[in-house]
Order: sequence, then C-alpha cells, then structure tokens
Amino acid sequence: MINFNNTKYAGRRRQAAVLAVLIIIAFSWLNIIDRKAQEYVDEATVQALSIFGTLRLANAVISVIKTVEVDAVIASVQFGQMLDPVDDLIEDASSVLKMSIGSLIVQKILGEIVATSFFKLLLTLCGALLIVSLFLGEGRYSGFLIKVFALVGLARFLVVLVIFLNGIVDQAFVSERTSAEHNGLQAASASISSVSPQGAAPDDSDPAVIELKAQIQSLKDDREALQESIAISQAKVAEAQAEMDVSEAELETIRKDLGLRERYFSENPEYDKQKALVEQRASAVSSALYELDQLVGRLDIIDEKLEDLAQDLRGGGKGFFASAREMMDFSRLQDKAEQMVDSTLNLMALLTLKAVVIPVIFLVLLLKGFRYIWGIDARTLAVQQWQSAKDELNHKA
Repeated sequence: MINFNNTKYAGRRRQAAVLAVLIIIAFSWLNIIDRKAQEYVDEATVQALSIFGTLRLANAVISVIKTVEVDAVIASVQFGQMLDPVDDLIEDASSVLKMSIGSLIVQKILGEIVATSFFKLLLTLCGALLIVSLFLGEGRYSGFLIKVFALVGLARFLVVLVIFLNGIVDQAFVSERTSAEHNGLQAASASISSVSPQGAAPDDSDPAVIELKAQIQSLKDDREALQESIAISQAKVAEAQAEMDVSEAELETIRKDLGLRERYFSENPEYDKQKALVEQRASAVSSALYELDQLVGRLDIIDEKLEDLAQDLRGGGKGFFASAREMMDFSRLQDKAEQMVDSTLNLMALLTLKAVVIPVIFLVLLLKGFRYIWGIDARTLAVQQWQSAKDELNHKA
C-alpha cells in the first residue's frame, strides 16, 4: 500500500505530480486508447462473426448429407452417424461463439460509456482540485484527493485498458493462430461438401422397397426442394462473407497507410467510411446466416421423420464396386471430419481466451493495482461506501 498522507510535494516532486495529472487528463480527452480499443473490439467481433458463419455453413453441409448411406457388402453405415459428433461439436462451438460475441459487445458498450463527456469532466475536475491542493501547504493534505483522482481515473480507464491490453496480446499471439484455424475449418468444410456422397438406388423390383418409397416419396420431394433452397442460401452466405473479407482487407490496407498523427490523434474520413462498410456487410452476413439456420432447422425436422424409414432401406442391392467407391468417400469424409474437429476445438479455445480469459486476467491485475493504491479491495470499498450512504440517509430521516 502506498501512503499518500502527510507527504510533502514541493519542487520537482510537485512538478512531476502536476505533469502526471495533466498527462492523464489529456489522454482522457484525446481518446487515443479509446479509439484503439474500439477498433480492436470491432475487428474481433467481425472475425468472430465470420467464424460463426463458417460453422453454420458446415452445419448446413452436414445436415444435407446426414441420411446418406453406404453399404460395405456386410455392414451398412450412415454418413450421418459418423458426422453426428461433429455436428454436436459445431453446435457447442456456435454457443461459445455467441458467448464470445456477447462478451465483445459488452466490452464495446462499456468502453463507449466510460468515454463519454461525463467521465472526462469528472476526471478533469478531480485533477484540477488535486493540482490546487498540491500548492497548498506543500501538498500535505492532498493524499485524499490523490486517492479520489486515482479512483475516478480507474473508473475512466479500467475497461478501456483491459480492452486495449487484450488487443495487444491478441494481435501478438492469438489473432494469427485464430485466422489459421479459421482457414483450416473453411478448407475442411469445403472438402466435406465436395465429397457429396449419394446413396445408391434401391432395387425397384423388391416389393418392400417399392412400399417404402411410396411412403417417403413426399418427404423426399420436400427434402430435395429444401436442399435447393439451402444451396441458394449457402451461396448467399458465402457471397456475403466474401464481400466482408474484401472490405476487411481494404480496411486493413487503409489502416497501414495511415500516418502516426492520423492513426492516433485525428479522424480519417476514408477509414471511417470503410469501417462503416465492414459493419454493414457484417450485418448482411448475420441476415444470411439467420435465413440459412431457418432452412437447416426445417431440414433437420424432415430428416428426423425419415430416420426410421431410412433404416429399412439399408442393404438394398448395391454392387461391390459402387460400395467400394462410396467407402473411399467415407474414408475421405472421416479424415476431413477429424480436421474439422481439431480446428473447431482450437477455435473454441482461442475465442474463449481472447474474449473472456485474457480480459479477466487484465481486469484482476488492474484491480490488484487499485488495492495497492487504496489498501483495500475494490469490492470492500464499494460495500463500505454503499453502507455509509444508507446510514447517512437513515440518519437524516
């Protein structure tokens, strides 16, 4: 704990203290850290949204081929049975993505709140009172105002510093790995889609097969129409993602071309316009993903209805070579599914790290600094102040 009570401030010590207060106030009004923190949150949100889109596309691909079967002379295996764990993992990863995106949005909102004029004016007022106290009695009685200024400064910069430091660590160690895993997930999803396994037609001369086909023909027609709609929706999502990726690349190019003054001390109309375009296209991706999710949900319902009937279609008379070709596709599908699992697990860990774990670590470290300055825990101080306010109100009543 630092003891500010009865500390004299004269000469160079007083000049250093005044300069430090003025620098903190200047940083508060210049929004240098705030701007960089908001840029990081925006970039991280767009990246998380892009990954979420890839996961939903992969989920749609798996849903389309879930009921396809392959006969291996003796055994009959469904592609969907092998892909079910992958599908479940994608659903879990989507939940993690939603949590990460929610965390980033909360960070953005809190950062915008503490960057308002209220907090800037409050910090400026406390700083002015502190500077005045430093010139009275050689600053012997400025200890309390120093703590008040530190408290207001912590409220002003705590969230912003957490986001800013998180962004530095992310860009140095996490972002590149996240992009690599995202590319691997996209490649695995595209490979699974390219396998496009198709079940062999059952023997039409078999009365049992004829009866089953009559029972499920309506559902299969609905499924085929829905698959076409899903393919169109997937194309829309892919197009929206491609446009968003292009906009992000252009935004990064503009950012690299900015000078030091433009990057930290002034606004750039071209950069702001491109940033707004990125956010607009991210919104378009969200809309396309919502439409795709609705179609995939309808497809899952149809597949559930067909699942029991599909069991009876196994072993419907495939030739050996047709089965062998499909088993090769099955092997390829299994390899790509394993790659998708690895990339998905890594992305879940990385996104949890960047959106939750690292911010919490920096938050704890900064609160430890608060405790070092004040000598008590921030939560204890809050409880004490709240109780003191209640006692004062009760006393007046």
